[in-house]
Amino acid sequence: MSMNFDRPVDDEIIEKIKNVFGEPAAHDRKTFIFDRMAEIHQSEIKEIANSAKQVATVEVNGEGDIKTMADGTRYQVTPQGWRKLGSGDA
Repeated sequence: MSMNFDRPVDDEIIEKIKNVFGEPAAHDRKTFIFDRMAEIHQSEIKEIANSAKQVATVEVNGEGDIKTMADGTRYQVTPQGWRKLGSGDA
């Protein structure tokens, strides 16, 4: 699962995200990836988005999906969770 924002979020929003979804496998303040699929409640997403004053997009990612962080670091979903890709991977 991943959560995405257009602009970086502050520490207060990061704490809200952690309280709802747990510790992310990785994040860059705009993209958050999670190894465990949390139960998603629209009211919680709305609260996070309203607090961040921007749209929050939640994606259910499947095996093989790749997310790229702001610094170019890429992560891919595996059966064991998100795996950081090296420069020669996928």
